[in-house]
Amino acid sequence: MPQLGTLDGDLLTVATWQRIALAALPALTLAAFAALYAHGAYLALPLVMLMHFVVTVAYLHDVAHGSAGLDARATHWALFIVSVVVLQSGHSFRYTHLHHHAHCLEDDDLEGAPARASLLGALLCGPLYLPRLWRESFRKIRPARDRRWMVAELATALALALLALWLARWSSGPLVYVAMAWIGGWFYPLATAYLPHYKPGSKPLEQARTMRGAIVPALFMNLTYHLEHHLYPQVPTMNLRRLSRRLDPHFEARGLRPTQVY
Repeated sequence: MPQLGTLDGDLLTVATWQRIALAALPALTLAAFAALYAHGAYLALPLVMLMHFVVTVAYLHDVAHGSAGLDARATHWALFIVSVVVLQSGHSFRYTHLHHHAHCLEDDDLEGAPARASLLGALLCGPLYLPRLWRESFRKIRPARDRRWMVAELATALALALLALWLARWSSGPLVYVAMAWIGGWFYPLATAYLPHYKPGSKPLEQARTMRGAIVPALFMNLTYHLEHHLYPQVPTMNLRRLSRRLDPHFEARGLRPTQVY
């Protein structure tokens, strides 16, 4: 595959307003969840929660890969704040995700392990998936500072869950959110490993999938361009669609056909 520089230099460029918008989306979807719950629109909550997870993962991807335009200190805080809101650990995610990129679907790739399982296997490993990633990260991360961040993230997530339980005497909204965030995490193996790496081959271009369309990729914040993301992880999420168009001739020359969706 070509070097990134030969595909045009604008692929690493994101306008300041775009960075701010992407960073704000997790807060906006959280606010939408609260507003809908307050107005009794309970049937809309799963859809809003899905979008909350999508925008959170999209932003954490950029932060983890250093493409969110943040310095080192801001990166730590972004990983912390954005992840604990969905009861997760941003520093654990960064470690296991970067390891996944460096050792994609190898024996020690814990993040990508569900891709080698059956559909049922990917679903069954859901409840223990994130705790196992946290444990693996804590065991292997070298900087003591990152381990302290991980402990802080775990403690804060637990504190938020307990706070939601305490607030239930006045409103069940926070507890409903915590329950949905916790259960939503069970689908990470399916959504972030099994489907993006469905039936992987032995060659680099066969280890991840790419989905093309006008609606689905936009709804999922360009995360469906998973092969492109693996080939050029430094490209910000917002530019993956542009990258995919420039890679089309190279994919075609190698006989690779993207999956077409709506």
